[in-house]
Amino acid sequence: MKIALLRVDDRYVHGQVTAAWVKLANANEIWVANDAVAKNPVIKQLQKSLAPPGSNVEVYTIEEAIKKIQEEQGKNDNKRVLILVANCVDALKLIEEGAKVDSVNLGQMAFRQGRTQIAKTASVSPEDVEAIKKMVEMGVKVWYQQLPDFPSRPQDVMKLLKDKKLL
Repeated sequence: MKIALLRVDDRYVHGQVTAAWVKLANANEIWVANDAVAKNPVIKQLQKSLAPPGSNVEVYTIEEAIKKIQEEQGKNDNKRVLILVANCVDALKLIEEGAKVDSVNLGQMAFRQGRTQIAKTASVSPEDVEAIKKMVEMGVKVWYQQLPDFPSRPQDVMKLLKDKKLL
């Protein structure tokens, strides 16, 4: 199993993921890693039903996803996984526990109280900012791009944080 893309997107499996990111990453499996989704049978089944043709969707708690990554990563098979998490804290947990990625893509992170909007569809909490800093310190590039062609090129999240005076 190879992690084709680790994306922060609090909508999980939806049109942009199924139409654009799966294709760009050449992924044939999608993992939703989120405790609340994994523990809600209705939402879990909904996520699985949104699988694009030729792809499989699995839903795991963060701990289950960590275990699956540790068991399967690096096995010589053709599985290419796009992993979706709700926030940067969860992305960091996966990386700290062994997920091998060069970068993390920030997509949709809805605005709500206590968050700062840093891009059109991305708002971060103070905890997200700390997680981003730790990922960057680990050598992981963190970039924002809502769609593969919007904005026209990926944006460096550290620059976005500096521009908003969050660093």
